[in-house]
Amino acid sequence: MTQMTEAINGNITEAMKEVAENEKLDPEYIRKMVAKGFIAIPDNNQRKTVAVGIGQNLRTKVNATIGTSTDIVDLDEELEKAKAAEEAGCDTLMELSIGGD
Repeated sequence: MTQMTEAINGNITEAMKEVAENEKLDPEYIRKMVAKGFIAIPDNNQRKTVAVGIGQNLRTKVNATIGTSTDIVDLDEELEKAKAAEEAGCDTLMELSIGGD
């Protein structure tokens, strides 16, 4: 189930608890705001991630994007960018490649 589905059903997920702890807010508040669509918690059920809440009354997040293009395919450069973003403390990283394998 999605975070929103769980929230609508009245369930507080581990991700919601983690966001509440990181934001210093009550887990029930996070659940209600997710249920209403005011907070999103991007999640990947294929691997362990750190839960990050994005939305109303939460701290501002920094997102970094990396990715190859149809003109430039340099995976080492993209890995360097990802490492730099992590070292700089970005909250989320999106890989948006449109070219290369």
